[in-house]
Amino acid sequence: MSRLIEFSESEACLPAEKRFIQNCQFDLSKPKHRRMMEMARKVREDGIDGIKIRAKVSFCEPENFHDGRITMGKETVTCNFFSQISDDRVKGIYLYMLTVGECYFSSEENIMDFLYADIWGSSYVDVSTDLLIERIKCDMSRRYENEEELWLTPEFGPGYFGMPVSETHKFYSILNGDEIGCVVKDSGLIIPQKSCTGLFFVLSGKELDVEPECLHCAGTGSGCAFCAVRGRGISREDTI
Repeated sequence: MSRLIEFSESEACLPAEKRFIQNCQFDLSKPKHRRMMEMARKVREDGIDGIKIRAKVSFCEPENFHDGRITMGKETVTCNFFSQISDDRVKGIYLYMLTVGECYFSSEENIMDFLYADIWGSSYVDVSTDLLIERIKCDMSRRYENEEELWLTPEFGPGYFGMPVSETHKFYSILNGDEIGCVVKDSGLIIPQKSCTGLFFVLSGKELDVEPECLHCAGTGSGCAFCAVRGRGISREDTI
């Protein structure tokens, strides 16, 4: 069973602006960058009614994970990396789908309005995901109040760690993504585009040995067996 979590735009506003400035690499000590930021703030003000931050979250019991697979009802979520997680370490799994809607922009002819609206949307997604993780950690504290020390893994999801993008359809089915206004295309793309989905394991014992390169890998799961980083544990620089 999934539950709805909502955040107000005001909760995300200030951190989203900080993220926006970082993403644009603005130096607000420079007059030109200050002028550009004023233009960007105007784009946000014009499109702010389209920002609706909503998420669906489902907690999965440990017994739903077996032999590197997560089974929820009729859906089975797979990922190459899951084979490195032993069943007895898994204490729970949080699956989520999140959308921030769209930052509308008034003129499709103004490329800067389009660009700023897109960056605002991405900034709100990043910040809203951080807010959701904090909410999940609070739930962990309550749920495992008397348990041994546990930790939340890095995020897994369609398109990275060797998980096929097509798995998005399974997340959508498990989480009833339509209840937050999301639609998944045949390709696995979520609409609205400023949306994301993924999962976190709650594990006991030592942390997973997760190479940071895997987080940004553009490859598919079929290539993991041939990956120098994944297979031999060497750095990306060593593979060049």
